[in-house]
Amino acid sequence: MECKEIQKKYIPFIDDELSVKELSAFLEHMNNCPDCREEYDIYYTMIMGIRYLEEDTAKEGWVSSEGKLQYARDYLRRYRRKRGVKILVLVVLCIVLLFLL
Repeated sequence: MECKEIQKKYIPFIDDELSVKELSAFLEHMNNCPDCREEYDIYYTMIMGIRYLEEDTAKEGWVSSEGKLQYARDYLRRYRRKRGVKILVLVVLCIVLLFLL
């Protein structure tokens, strides 16, 4: 993805609205583009700050911009691991069915 496409995804990323494919591309770009990373940090801080003030709630739910990215990386890693396990189970079931027939 190019920077302009990534910049359109800041808010959907913050709101956890990206698909797995979009999330993967977003994180990869953020890892390789310091300009977008810096801009994202600014957007995240502003948006979360405004939300914090509007909601008038305790700050215990606050996560830093890096924390949000790390959470997304962890989520993607867990998603891929689960998908791999599902594929492995499916392959094993297919092999078992082949031997039973």
